[in-house]
Amino acid sequence: MKRSSQSAQRAAVMTELERVVTSPVFGGSARQIRLLRFLVSEALAGRGDELRAPLLATRIFDRPEGFDSTEDSIVRVEMSKLRRALGRYYAASPTAAVRIELPRGRYAPVFATGPAAPDPAQPTGSPRPPMESQPADGSGPLSPRSGYIPDSADGPVIAILPFTSIPAVSTSSNGVAPDSEPVPGSTGTRRCAVARGLTDRLGDLFVRAPRVRLLSRAATLDEAEARGARYVVEGSVRLVRSALRVTVKLHDTGRGIQVWGRTFDRFDVDDRLFAIEDEIAREIATLLVSLPLGAIHAIESEERSVHHPRSSYEVLLRFPRWLATFDRDLQAELADHCARFLARDPDDGVLLVYSSFFQVLSSWTAAGRDYDVRQAEDHARRAVALEPKLANAHQVLAFVLLDAGDGLGALAEAEIALRLGGPLMLTGFLLALAGDWERGTAILRKHQGWTKRYPGAIHHALALDACRRGDYAAALIEAESIAPLHLAWSALDRAVALARLGRFADARVAAGELAAVLPAVTRNPRAVVSRVTADKALVDDLVEALALAGLGCKEETAAEERGAARAGAARPRGDLHLP
Repeated sequence: MKRSSQSAQRAAVMTELERVVTSPVFGGSARQIRLLRFLVSEALAGRGDELRAPLLATRIFDRPEGFDSTEDSIVRVEMSKLRRALGRYYAASPTAAVRIELPRGRYAPVFATGPAAPDPAQPTGSPRPPMESQPADGSGPLSPRSGYIPDSADGPVIAILPFTSIPAVSTSSNGVAPDSEPVPGSTGTRRCAVARGLTDRLGDLFVRAPRVRLLSRAATLDEAEARGARYVVEGSVRLVRSALRVTVKLHDTGRGIQVWGRTFDRFDVDDRLFAIEDEIAREIATLLVSLPLGAIHAIESEERSVHHPRSSYEVLLRFPRWLATFDRDLQAELADHCARFLARDPDDGVLLVYSSFFQVLSSWTAAGRDYDVRQAEDHARRAVALEPKLANAHQVLAFVLLDAGDGLGALAEAEIALRLGGPLMLTGFLLALAGDWERGTAILRKHQGWTKRYPGAIHHALALDACRRGDYAAALIEAESIAPLHLAWSALDRAVALARLGRFADARVAAGELAAVLPAVTRNPRAVVSRVTADKALVDDLVEALALAGLGCKEETAAEERGAARAGAARPRGDLHLP
C-alpha cells in the first residue's frame, strides 16, 4: 500500500513536470528543460543531497572536470533563471495540484501539494504540506523540505569568503615564484597574513554594521549560497615588494551574477601594513554595507521599494531616494513610516538615529515641519545609549547639536564617530561645519574620490569652506552641486557666493528661492545661518552676504538675535535657540 502511494506521488510529479516544461513559460528552452528534468529525476531517485554545482556543470552544461564555480557562474545563473521561470509558471497556475519548487540555496527540488505558501511577512493559515520523496532504495518516505530560507523583511544575509593569497609572478630566469614556499618574514608570509587579516577585519566591521546578518565560516561560494547567503564577498591579495593590491568582488547568489568589484592599490606598505589593512577594510565596509547608501542596501532598495515597508529596515532603504530629491511626498511618507515603526518598537536604536536625522534635515526643506530641539536631542542621545558602538548614532547626535548651536558638543560627537569608523563622509561633513575645516574637508575630498554614491548635500560643507577661504567662485561651483532645489542649503550657498562675486541680481534670485523654501530667513537671517556652522566669523560673513542679496540688515539681525536668545527650546524651523 505504501509503495503504491509512493508510485502515485511519483506519477503526479512526472505529470506535473511535463506540464511545466511544455508550457509557454519555458518557450522550448532546451537547456532549462534539460536542467529541470535532471533535478527532478535525481530528487525522485533519492539522490537530491548529491546535487552540487560541479555535477550539474559537467552533466548538464558540458563543462570539463575540475569545474570551479568561482571562475564560472553558469550553474548559479541557470539555477536562478530556472527558479524565476518556475515562479512565473505557478503565478499563472496558482491552483496546481502539485508544485515543483527550487528553494534558494539548494539544488534539489521539493514537491508540494496545495496552493502556494503565503508571504512570510504576512503569515496566514498553515503552510502547505510537503509531499514525500522516495529514497534510493524505494523503501521510505521522501525527506520533507528543509533548509529553505524565505525572503525576509529583515536585512540581507552576507558571507565573507577567506581572502586568497596570490603569489607574485616571478621574473627570475628559472620561472620559479620567489615566495612559492613562504618562510617566516618572507613576502609570501606577509601576503598570507594580510589576506587573513583582511578577512577577519571585514568580519568585525560587517557584524557591527546595522541591519545585516553575517554568515559565519563559509569556505566557498556554493557553501555560502547553500546556507542561505544572498550576497557573498570574496577577495584576493597580491604583495610585490612594498606594493599591495587587494581585489574584492561581490556576488549576488539570487541572480547568479557578480554585482560589484573594486581594486585597492597601496604603495610603500612595508611599515604600515596594519594601518593599510584597516583602511582598506573600512573602505570596503563603507562601500558595501554602510546604511543606507552601501551597494548591498542599494540592491535591496530596488527590490523592496515596490511594496509597502514591512519592517524598519525597509523604511531605512527609502532614505537615499529622499536624500537625492527631497521630494515632499516621499518626505511625508517617510515621516509616517518612522512614526509607525517607532510606535511598534520605541527601542529600535537604528531607526531612532535616522528618525532624528530626518527630523532636523527635513526642517531645511520647503515641506519641513516644526520640531522641538530638545526632543530631537533627547531622541538622538537615546539612540546613542541604545547603540553606543554605532558611528551613525554619534554622527546624528553631532548633527542635532550643531543645528542647536552647540559646536563643541557636535565636534566631540564627530570625533567619537571618527574613531568608530562608519560612513566617513558624514563625519567629515560634521567635523568641517563644527569648526575643524581642514580635517573635515580632507576626509570629504578623499572619500569623494572613491565613492560615487553620496548625497549632493555633502557639497554644502565644501561650499561653506570655500566661502571661509574667500574663494567664492569655488563656493558657487560646490553650491550648484547640491542640486535639489527643495533643500534650503542650495539657495543659501548660491545667494552668498553670487553676492560676494558681485552678481547681485542673480544673488537676489537665489535669495528669493531661499525665502520660498525657508520663510524664517526673511525675519532673522542670523538665526538661520547660525544653524549651519559653529564658526562665528563665518556666520558674520554669511549674514553680511545675505544682506547684500537683499535678506535682512545688521540692525534687524541683532534685534532678532536678542529675541531668539530669550526664546524657549521649542522653536519652529529657522528660529535658533542661541546659548
